[in-house]
Amino acid sequence: MKNVFFWLGPACLLAMSGCASVPDAPRPFPLVAQQYSVAPEELTGGAATATPKVLDAWWTLFDEPMLNQLVKQALQASTEARMSMARMREARAVREAALTQYRPQGGLRAGGERRGSRNLGHGSSALDMQGAGGGARSSANLDVLVSWELDLFGRGDALQRQADGDYGSAIYGAYAERAALVAEVARSLFETQRLAAALADAQATVAIQTRLQEVLARKVERGLAPLSESARVDAGLLSAQANAMVLQSQLDATRRALLVLVGMGDEPLAALALDHEQTRPPALPQALPAELLSRRPDVLQARAQMQAAAGGLDLARLALLPSVSLTPGIGLNWQKQGASLSTGFWSLAANAALPVLDRPRLLANARAQGARAEQAVIAYEQVVQRAFSEADQALLRMAPDGRRIAALEQAQHRAQAAYDASVKGYGAGFFDLIVVLDSELVYREARVALTNARAEALAHAVQVFQALGGGWNSGAKALDADSNGEGING
Repeated sequence: MKNVFFWLGPACLLAMSGCASVPDAPRPFPLVAQQYSVAPEELTGGAATATPKVLDAWWTLFDEPMLNQLVKQALQASTEARMSMARMREARAVREAALTQYRPQGGLRAGGERRGSRNLGHGSSALDMQGAGGGARSSANLDVLVSWELDLFGRGDALQRQADGDYGSAIYGAYAERAALVAEVARSLFETQRLAAALADAQATVAIQTRLQEVLARKVERGLAPLSESARVDAGLLSAQANAMVLQSQLDATRRALLVLVGMGDEPLAALALDHEQTRPPALPQALPAELLSRRPDVLQARAQMQAAAGGLDLARLALLPSVSLTPGIGLNWQKQGASLSTGFWSLAANAALPVLDRPRLLANARAQGARAEQAVIAYEQVVQRAFSEADQALLRMAPDGRRIAALEQAQHRAQAAYDASVKGYGAGFFDLIVVLDSELVYREARVALTNARAEALAHAVQVFQALGGGWNSGAKALDADSNGEGING
């Protein structure tokens, strides 16, 4: 026994030196600016508000009942939401399975046998006549087999860090999918509103062209206008009607896509009732760049992956150390051949294994895992920097939207006034048709520009909310989310 300990001590020292030869992964050093490029008052309307929890349910800031209803429907019934919930359940089960590795393993083993034999000799001795060597024998056994690897060096803690990291990565990935689903629902709804408004503009153009055609027809009848002007107005009317038909088909297709997105693909288009009024984007809450680290699910997912890689590195190092296992057992055995015999037994054995010949392979695996842990740190820094860039760019795009819409609204009012004046002047004979058509074109372009600007402002607002990490319950602990989706909006 003394010789065993004499050799075991140096072997452990050799294994520990191998662990020390694998360096740690570098600490993350994400670079995040202290402030966004856009002044907070440009987005909050001058109100200095702290980052609110309303980012969790940012779509309610639009004050659009249909958007609230569609988001709720999507989070409950859409295939994307159901898929994310299934991934959460899978991640929980995988984590629970991984954490059982250093618990006692084994189970019951039962068996039975009945064997018969017969003497095939031809002797006529009394012993043969009595059937010696023949007969039946029965046996049965019941054993309890257990194997338990003792956690002497912290392998269980390392495994739990890795399992928790993998689980957190899966959970935050599911959160990111649900946040993206909410943003896509909002974008789709605002696009249908844009098409509905554009269709209303096209129908207004058709009505304008129809009125011009009626006025011009009366002038042609009186000989006050040539037929060429009538043909020109007819062409404009037909073009406006064709444009309205295209917009109607685009609107119907977008409505169908939105119904499928929210899990109502079998419903008729009439289930999505729309008007031509567009939602107005809300003022954004003030947010700091550092809050991206605790709000954006992709940042939290990268952090969890970094934790999992660090746990994997510790496991790879600890694989160089000895492993000790206990294999206790207990059992019962029954035998019957003429008379019955029952026996019971127990055993307790211990095994120790020290990697020797496979040490180069384990060292290479540990170095490879160290490189993976370093990559996870670098990936985390990349995600943080990308998150700040996306949020800053989204804020920069949205900053001038309010002033742009105000200018275009004023331009539309002026263009409408100019068009109304030209129509009156044309009816009184002061203007020719060219003036009316030019003013109508300016008025039409002003309406289209305003409709598109409002749609772009809504899209920018959605992009900002998504870039800031909104769309999921950031107050809920991902590792505490149950299989029913507790802590998830919807």
